[in-house]
Amino acid sequence: MTVKKNFAWTLGGPLPRIEAHSERKLEVLRRYLDVYFDTVASIPHMDCLKIAIVDGFCGGGKYQRGEETIPGSPLIILDAVRDAQERLNRDRRKPFEIAASFHFVDDEPDHIEHLRGVIEAAGYADKLGSTIHLYPGKFAEHLPTIMAKISDRQRAGRSIFLLDQWGYLDVPMASIRAIFGKLTRAEVLLTFSIDALLNYLSTDRKASATLAQFGVDREFISMWEANKSDIDFSRITAQRAVMSHLRNNSQALFFTPFMLFSQASGRMMMFAHLSQHQTARDKMLGVHWDFQNRFTHIGRGSLFELGFDARLLEDKGSLFRFTELDRETMMGELREELPDKVLGMLGAGPISLGELMAVLGNQTAARNTDIFSVLQTLAAERVLEIVSKEGREKRPTTALKISDRLAMPRQKTFWFGSKG
Repeated sequence: MTVKKNFAWTLGGPLPRIEAHSERKLEVLRRYLDVYFDTVASIPHMDCLKIAIVDGFCGGGKYQRGEETIPGSPLIILDAVRDAQERLNRDRRKPFEIAASFHFVDDEPDHIEHLRGVIEAAGYADKLGSTIHLYPGKFAEHLPTIMAKISDRQRAGRSIFLLDQWGYLDVPMASIRAIFGKLTRAEVLLTFSIDALLNYLSTDRKASATLAQFGVDREFISMWEANKSDIDFSRITAQRAVMSHLRNNSQALFFTPFMLFSQASGRMMMFAHLSQHQTARDKMLGVHWDFQNRFTHIGRGSLFELGFDARLLEDKGSLFRFTELDRETMMGELREELPDKVLGMLGAGPISLGELMAVLGNQTAARNTDIFSVLQTLAAERVLEIVSKEGREKRPTTALKISDRLAMPRQKTFWFGSKG
């Protein structure tokens, strides 16, 4: 990961000092890679995982933290693959192989040369030019070549893109759409400095073709102007409007945004996970729940809509921090809100849990297990029934599977809707 102004790497020069928010992202990256490999390795009959990992703004490979040096994202990625290979083969009879290729891009040639030395010193020199590829230049310009290499190597296009840009202009929406349009099993971790965009609009409130790709058009500017008397509400609403546009125009089915604060710039930025698969969305949410109070979500965590939400008038000062207290509040809200949502969907007939989560995936900070817990309570109260894919009714205390189905109870009870 790299920052254009504050972070610079030169051969023989001092290492840049890492900022707290960058360190938080590295922690999430490493934890998610561990969870990702553990999840894929648990798939029956899987003995070889072909995957490409792309770091579009890779930097020089190391940072200074106090008196010690710590690895940057390229080494985090390389070490995570190596460690997973060792960990997953400890108790397996049949060897499990992670056949990974790595693509590291940075628009500063000095950063790439510094990274080359870091990779060699870390014991990966023999992989340079074979499975480790270095690209000096802009990510968007190298993307077509990288995607072609991924597609040539594996049909599914299984890949993880870390796109930790400095501001908001270096990852065009066209690049995001290209990734999901060509690589069916791609995931993207995207940094987007929403506050930097909003600060720019504070001084130059003009729509442009460049900003329109993020939803900043005349309607957006009008909304910004209409709410400017309430600074907090205006900023929160604008942040969520940008998120909504990114989600709707990325071609990703699941868009899970998290916010973190940069002490250096004094700005909030978004670190979003984009994917085509509900399981990936759930695993990333689990990582953020593990790192309580490191990242935030604006407003409630139960059921929400990106973009304008009148409830933000009440919630504008609240931040959902993925703590146990937040979970208790979220679960209480879900118990109130979820029945109406689910029963409304069941009006057209039974649905699978997978179909339900496909709808809820972009509307909640709840993990699958949180949603399942509420559904089990509703089943125990005979508000709905849970049946296996074979059609057998399941006891509410039985563990749920994503293939299970929800249906109206054969013996109906009365649900009077949520309070208020």
